Amino acid sequence: MGLLLDKDRFRRYNVTVDNMIKINVAEIKKRLVGSESFQYDLAPAQLNLSPEDADLEGHILVEGELSNGGDVILLTAAEQFVCHGTCARCLKDVRLELTARVEERYYPEGTEGLEEDAFTYQFDMVDVTDALREALLLAIPARVLCKPDCKGICPVCGADRNVTECHCDTHSIDPRLEALKALLEK
Repeated sequence: MGLLLDKDRFRRYNVTVDNMIKINVAEIKKRLVGSESFQYDLAPAQLNLSPEDADLEGHILVEGELSNGGDVILLTAAEQFVCHGTCARCLKDVRLELTARVEERYYPEGTEGLEEDAFTYQFDMVDVTDALREALLLAIPARVLCKPDCKGICPVCGADRNVTECHCDTHSIDPRLEALKALLEK
């Protein structure tokens, strides 16, 4: 997937505790234009993801940066992962290589006038777990196709139209409107 991880380079600022990914931003806040990069190779459980949430294969590769935005800490990250789904037309299993983009703001705890779902931090520790989890789940398409031109399965005989051609009549008419069809034919 092209993302190389240098785990030792970023250890000083990263802390993982009880499935929470917390990053110390004390040094970032000291500098006017401070920023710190981070990289993670995460198991789905570290983002509180279960197989019911997303059918993920392997680990989630995360690369990002926290930067000083004045009164806020800005998170910018990319998550690369593989998930499995079922084609909405032919019901085949589909393997998807996806990238989730994350851009969030973290406000100091106690900041007034924030929306309910705004991310906050306290004691110079930013917990990025929820932002990463939300972005990953939103990156998974609600409707998966094995290929853009998937023909699906025949509603009459159940044949996979991508593999074989069936000659079933799939033009059905609502029985309540059958009398109108007879009128139109006259």
